[in-house]
Amino acid sequence: MNMNIFSTKKLPPNLRREYWNDAICEAFTGLVTDFMDDSHFQAELISTSLGDLTYAHVRTTRSKVSHTTHHASKSTEKVFLLHLQLANESMNSQRNREVLLKKGDFTLVDSESPYRVEFNDPISMGVMRIPYGLLQERISSPEEIVGHKFSGNKNISGLLSRILRGFWTQENLGNSDNINRQLGHNIIDLLATSYQEQINSVIAPNSIRQLRFLQIKRFIDYNLSDPQLSPTKIAKTFKITPRYLHRIFAEFGTEPQTIGQYILTRRLEECARQFRNRKNSHLKITDIAFTWGFNSMTHFSRVFKEKYGASPRSFRRGLQNILN
Repeated sequence: MNMNIFSTKKLPPNLRREYWNDAICEAFTGLVTDFMDDSHFQAELISTSLGDLTYAHVRTTRSKVSHTTHHASKSTEKVFLLHLQLANESMNSQRNREVLLKKGDFTLVDSESPYRVEFNDPISMGVMRIPYGLLQERISSPEEIVGHKFSGNKNISGLLSRILRGFWTQENLGNSDNINRQLGHNIIDLLATSYQEQINSVIAPNSIRQLRFLQIKRFIDYNLSDPQLSPTKIAKTFKITPRYLHRIFAEFGTEPQTIGQYILTRRLEECARQFRNRKNSHLKITDIAFTWGFNSMTHFSRVFKEKYGASPRSFRRGLQNILN
């Protein structure tokens, strides 16, 4: 697992503010930090990717973090930030709502609105950056989740809190990119479930079908490497008819794709992602293709070129030339 580490520990006091603000802006979204004591301010940020999510462990001395109206207007991507209190307390304010977080509690803020986080004591906080689309798949109006306080001690939110808190205490964080991506999806599923539990909403029939659709997508992602993965096998696993399976997929899919086309697209995306990763430069194209469920190099080369406009070899060589 790749970790990015930013620390003010070895910097002189006059350079810490600029360095730290650049670091948190890069990791999350536009922010500015005001320190209660510039001369003794210290901060550290350790972040890693979980698929499309970024999860960070932040430690700072007393400070106030602001996402201003200017920052909100300059946001190029709508994201949510999950703030998880790992130690002491913080006050989170957005849209005239104030949420006091104690150890284990968490809340969400929206990048398109100003917000403020205040720490009166040195704190330890987990911060997760969540793209809007990931929540929209699970909650029809994701903005409704902003400003709620989720307990770290009970119910589904307590389970999610324990998972996120435990993440940083594990001695072995060497999971593969694919495992981390699946973990990220599981975390978002639990977050959506926590919200549904908290508002005590009644699940409508279309919500049940949408939940089944998400479960099917997760099943496909978990089993992309299986060359026998097919609509028939999926329908049998979920104990539904192939016709009903196709109907669910047509109803909730964001693109006009059949299930077979979706499986093919996801396999090609994972192959391309591995081609882009310099750590995989020693792997053969054949090995990567077969890892993601292809069993014919002729077929793989043809469909890859149709999607990306270049053969797998040319695509990979072009990326290597850019990186070098």
